[in-house]
This record gives sequence, C-alpha cells and structure tokens, in this order.
Amino acid sequence: MSDQDSVARRLPSGRWPRRAVLGTGLLVGGAGLLAEPARARPVGVPGAEPLPGAERLRPEAAFLGPARPVIDPAYEISPPSDPEALWDVPELSDSDARRLAPIPESTPGVAALSSSSAIPGIPFEFRYHPFEIRDLPDGIRPYYLRTAVPLVDTGVHDSTGVRMSLRNGRLYDHPVGQAQYGLALLEAYRITGNSVYLDRARKQAQRLVDRRVVHGGGWFFPYPFRFVLHGTEEVYDPPWYSMMAQGQALSLFCRLYKLTRAGIWLAALNGTFASYLVPPVAGRPWGVYVVGGRLWLEEYAHPKRISGDLTYNGHNFSLYGLWDFFVLTGDERAKVLLQGALTTMRDSYAGIRNRHWRSRYCLRHGSDANTYHTIHTTQHVQCYAMTGDTIFAQVAELYYTDFPPHGVAGPVTFQPGRHTGYKFNSSGAVTASRTITVGRRSSAPSAARLKVRRQDGIWYQISAGSLAGYHLREIRQHSYQTGEAASMGYRILRPATIARAPLTAYTITPAGSMTSVVTDFEVGDAVNLDRRAALNGVAHLRFADGDHAERWAGYTAINRI
Repeated sequence: MSDQDSVARRLPSGRWPRRAVLGTGLLVGGAGLLAEPARARPVGVPGAEPLPGAERLRPEAAFLGPARPVIDPAYEISPPSDPEALWDVPELSDSDARRLAPIPESTPGVAALSSSSAIPGIPFEFRYHPFEIRDLPDGIRPYYLRTAVPLVDTGVHDSTGVRMSLRNGRLYDHPVGQAQYGLALLEAYRITGNSVYLDRARKQAQRLVDRRVVHGGGWFFPYPFRFVLHGTEEVYDPPWYSMMAQGQALSLFCRLYKLTRAGIWLAALNGTFASYLVPPVAGRPWGVYVVGGRLWLEEYAHPKRISGDLTYNGHNFSLYGLWDFFVLTGDERAKVLLQGALTTMRDSYAGIRNRHWRSRYCLRHGSDANTYHTIHTTQHVQCYAMTGDTIFAQVAELYYTDFPPHGVAGPVTFQPGRHTGYKFNSSGAVTASRTITVGRRSSAPSAARLKVRRQDGIWYQISAGSLAGYHLREIRQHSYQTGEAASMGYRILRPATIARAPLTAYTITPAGSMTSVVTDFEVGDAVNLDRRAALNGVAHLRFADGDHAERWAGYTAINRI
C-alpha cells in the first residue's frame, strides 16, 4: 500500500459523544491518520545491554538508503525560522472555532484540470482541487509572532535600516530578507503599536518597489548577487528571481495596504500578483510553471532556461502570498492559482517525504532537508488552518513522526539504574560508548532531541555531566525529557474519536509531575484536539474543549480523523 493510499484509508465513523463538543457539524467519514509507523525491534536498549557496534543495524536500515547530501541553511536564500510556530496553540474564540471547523480530507491525486477558457486570465493549465480558502484571525495567520522583534536591529542592514546580505565584504539587497523582515516589523507594530516598526516596514517594502523589474505586466524583485545553488557547482548569475521572494513581498504589500490604504502598496500588490500570471520565457524574469500537470511556484527559477529545483518550502511560502492577496481582494484568479499550488503541495508530499527520516528539500536533487524538515511540518499545519482540509494535518503528523521537531532542548531525567550514552558517525555506526549508574533520580541538559541514522528510537544530545557529548536513548520511565517537549499545535481544532475506554486523562507540570483522572469517555466518542507532544518522553494528545480541556491522553488511545 502506498503512503497516499494509507493516508486516504477510511475509518468507520464513531458515535458522537453525549456531551456537546465544538465542531459537531463536521462530517466524519474522513480518512484516519496513518498510524505510527511500526517500529523495528531495537538493536539494543541503552541502560541494559550496550550496542555492540555498527554491524548490528536495525533491519530497515537499507530502507533509508545511502545518506543524501544535507542542506546547509547558510547556502540557501531562506534560512529556517525559529520553530516556535510549530508548538504554538492560539486561543480561538468560539465563533472562530466553529467557522474554522475542519472538513473531511481531500484525496491526493484527485483534481480538476484548469483551462484559460474556464478561468480567464490564467495562462497555464494545471490540476487543482477546489479547496475552501478561509480568512484567519491574527493568531493563526502566516508569519504571526507572539513577541516583537528587537527595536535595535541586530541583523545585517544598511544605513537606512533596510535588510541586506553581506557577501565577500559587500552589501547586497536581498528580496526574501527584506520581505521577511518587513513582515516581522508589521507583527511588531501590531503587538506594540510603536510607529517606528511601521516606518521601518515601509522602508523594506519601498526598497523592493524601487528595485522592481517589470516584465509581462508583473513586478519582479531581482537578486543582484551570484548564487551557487545548495553550495554545488550550479551557478545562478544575476539577475535571477525567486517565487519565494515574490510571495513574501506580496504578503508584505497586502498587509501594508490593508493597514495604511496607501496607493503605492495597492499598485505594488497588484503588480506583484501579476508576476504569477507571466508565462515562463528563458532568459527573462519568470517563476511559475507547470511540471507534470502540477503548478509549481519555483524558488530557484533558473536565469537562463526554464528549469528549477522544485523546492518544497519555497513553493509553500510563495502560496502564502496568494492567500494574502485572495483574502484581501477576492480575486478568483488568485483563488484558483492558490488551489493549484495547494494541490501541488498535497500531491508532492510523498515524493518529498523520506520515511523514518527528515524530508527532502527539493524534488530535483532530493537532498536531506535538515532543519527545513520542521518548516515542512509547520507549513502543513498552516495550510490545514487555511483550508480546513484534514489531509494537511495528517501529512504534518506523518512528517512529525518521521523526525522530531528541530530545536527541542531541555533537562533529561535519569531514573535510578544504568544509562549508556553513545557516539555515532554520520552513517549511524557506534564509535564510542559510556555507561554510568545513578542511585537516585537525577538529570542532565540536552541540546537536541532527534533521531540517529540507522538506530531505532529517539535520542538526546547530552550537553553536560558524565555523558556530555554522548547521545542517550529516550526510554519510557527510565530516560526522558522532563515535562512537555516536542509540541505541535494544530492551529484549528483537530477532530478525533476515542479508541480505548476507560480512558485516563492527565495534567503535567513543567517539572514533569503528572496527575490523572479517569474520564467517562466511551469508544467512538468524538473529541477535539489542539496539541501533540511528548510528556516525560511518551507521546500524548491534548483535549481542546469539553470537560477535560487542556488534559492529555495517550497517543494510541485516540484516533485522529
């Protein structure tokens, strides 16, 4: 069975609960999330028998194949942002929760074919699913921030305060950097009301406008520096263009116009949207094309020929710009382009996915996405909120299960007994080990929670103490990150049904102390979730509402729809 068949597998509808639950208007014939992948028998259990070495790899080691080149964010035009957005859980009003109630998932691979006769003004033919497109409250919009960026800019900027890129001792304009910083400044203005942030955001946007190149009626924002794709030997000589820059600039212009109603931003948003309607011509500004019937918004549009990288995160960021434009203007062309881009995102996920490991950065090279894997996960959660389509939530969970979120650090609890740390090489072979015995509960800091290639389970990168520099395996009730860790918020309600009764629900403190209560749920009762996390190293899901709101239940005790 393929991944797509698995994701689209139907589950029988459960009985609705006796109590009132938000979202009861949801149709529940939808596909169930693919279950947690079956785990291979561990090759060794740290704290019991040490791993003997590289010759005893887990049976599915060959499934991972040879290690692919790993993307270094320093070589890309869009370094990953802080993973905070993945764990964030907004407080939705009751009316927003009802308005944004999920709908049954669409089926990957099933889509209509667009045509210029059916949709005047769109010069491409591509497959698209008629996703519902929803306006969103501030707390779940793309680029939402809870805290303002510093008023004193610590990033690279010129004397006017415009974001720049420093390369070989020279400052260059950087369209994505300027658009991203402008969006962050608008968020800071929303949070603080300080007009300095708004003025600085205008400067970022004005620089984009001043440097625009007009082609085919569209405004394009050129990269003025020589770029080596992924640090390989493929060189992009300037000027070159990126639909990631186009999309983030479009979001910036839309939000500035909504805030100020200034004519310059109206002209800018219309000109930038027009760039999505320009057919590709070799050697001219371009960024949108159709590959295998899929509409791609190309992050790395080649400056000399019609080819690109089919980069996943850049395509997805670009479609956020179409979302901003559509919810502002209601333009039907933008809606269909957005639906086409979402269809590409949905139907390409299996090619981007690398089961039991980090996803691929792009379809062309298949490089290991590294920290962009967490961005891929976050983007699916964001598009779940945009559309209400549970397929995006299901894919987010698949990616989350394949590899845990980047940037998770914290104290690891050591229960009494033996604990063995390991060092590994890049292929996952053991190069060193150290065993300690603790007589009472203790802890040590971890710099990361991750997987190790060709080794089973989750591992902590211990950063201090007797096992500093070693990896320690996560083991239930033996060695685990204290409290709540590796959280993923769903943005909108996540529908589910109770799989096991009687069901125990839990609360947990930051210190990892848990209390429990036995619920009156019955098998098949419908519930809403708002978060997934590891509690003391064990996967749990959190109830969003009802009698047990903000309590947790074991991951396997609930079926996500």
